[in-house]
Amino acid sequence: MKSLKSVGKICFLTVIGVIYMSSDLSAQNNTSSPYSYYGYGELMTQDIINPTGMASLSYSDGSVLNINNPAALSQLDSLKFIFQFGMTAKFSKLNQGNDDDTFNDLNFSKLAFGFRAAPGYGIAVSLTPYTSLGYDITSRELVEGGTNYFTRSLKGTGGLNQLVFSNGFRLTKNLSLGVNGIYIFGNNTRDESIIPQGGSSASYMNTTKLISTGLNFNVGAQYQFNFVDNSIVLGVKYQPQIGVRAKRKIEVLNMGTIKYNDTDRGRYDVPEIYGVSLGMKKGKQLWVGADYLLEKWSETKKFEKENQLVDRSKFSLATIYNANDGYATKFFKKLTYRFGAFYDTGYMMVRDERIKTKGFSFGVGMPLSRGKGMINMSFEFGQMGLTSNNLVREDFGRINLELNLFENWFIKRKYH
Repeated sequence: MKSLKSVGKICFLTVIGVIYMSSDLSAQNNTSSPYSYYGYGELMTQDIINPTGMASLSYSDGSVLNINNPAALSQLDSLKFIFQFGMTAKFSKLNQGNDDDTFNDLNFSKLAFGFRAAPGYGIAVSLTPYTSLGYDITSRELVEGGTNYFTRSLKGTGGLNQLVFSNGFRLTKNLSLGVNGIYIFGNNTRDESIIPQGGSSASYMNTTKLISTGLNFNVGAQYQFNFVDNSIVLGVKYQPQIGVRAKRKIEVLNMGTIKYNDTDRGRYDVPEIYGVSLGMKKGKQLWVGADYLLEKWSETKKFEKENQLVDRSKFSLATIYNANDGYATKFFKKLTYRFGAFYDTGYMMVRDERIKTKGFSFGVGMPLSRGKGMINMSFEFGQMGLTSNNLVREDFGRINLELNLFENWFIKRKYH
């Protein structure tokens, strides 16, 4: 009865958290990157099996919610209800020519819970950011055919989020399948204003607001080859291209007077995705994996128009080492260590240059007393973009903090 009360509290807090995040996330910026101006904004999707965010399609663990490949949920521990909450702090330095600037962002990154509902069947519910706008770009330009200058200001806020219901099924001893049902929601606001030289207010302002709600899904599979105490797991993922419903509001003001006001409805595409991963596990302590992900952004459209985006490829490598052999007494022998690296070709082209991202990360998992969970912390360092052709290079560091709580179920107590 005590376990059920604890689970009820966790479920209640989760529902409240989902409601709060659903209403609050759409108004927040999860990025300050100027590259969020392009496409749908900066892609915020992260591998949420652990804070290293690497190589997850083939990773299975009874205490981990692997949402990227829902087939892994079939391996969940039958005695655990798992609750996860994550936050991310990002520190960025933007470089363009001889100029530079710094930005700091602190944001929610994940809310999730899951458990094994039946033998060989695990489920999870998660809420994560999908894309984010947070650019603020100002330029001084010459009036065409004249000698005066004006200031153009571009600002973007908001983002899209995804609420995911995940299911993982074990079909045979070695083969598992999974499916994610995804609800995408949120809004983006883009403002453009022009202020004449010496002016104190905008003479022209264009505001476009995109409100989105839609359903999507993806599927995954895992096949495990066992060799005594070792194993090799092959993971695959597929997501079809699907259109998401959206409402677009446009308002144009000239000298403070509304010159154009319109609302139209349409759809924009989320891309077709292919993913493959290979993971090798040695005993219960060492895991090494590699991922490849392909997103077909070049084939997507937005309100029946071409997106002018390019296909995105992401390569990831990761190693996870659990120092605890079951008999550890010293603190550092109880930790889980994670290391990863990635290379992302990006999904946007700016001035004929592809905006790529690369980086590496390392992290630790610190177990809570009495097996009640784990605190995961990771540090990521990377670089996005380049300074050639008058573009911006973003050097960033990211701190990920995740609270992973376990509530034990169905344990028969013994008293002596």
